[in-house]
Amino acid sequence: MSAQPVHEPDPDDPVEILRVLPAHYHDQFLAEYYQAAAEAARQVGGYRQLHDLLRLWRLTAAAHSDPGFEERLRAVRQAVRAGSVEGSAPIEQIVPGWPDRV
Repeated sequence: MSAQPVHEPDPDDPVEILRVLPAHYHDQFLAEYYQAAAEAARQVGGYRQLHDLLRLWRLTAAAHSDPGFEERLRAVRQAVRAGSVEGSAPIEQIVPGWPDRV
């Protein structure tokens, strides 16, 4: 057995994000990523901004790759435009520990 390092994929890796993200979002992701990476390279504290951008896009990719997400998103947008709360739920039911976070 050879001593090869164990490589665990990083879900915030831009390559992994592009793999999961629907193709019609690739250009937007890459534009934002290149901008954030350039800013991070110019500033010592810029890493956090790049990290946050990658995390946001990872979560976006995960959401959009979920079957039915686009339809649920469309329904919520229509309900908001109509002023309806149908299909909504209190945030306390969706986010565990919500009152402690605010």
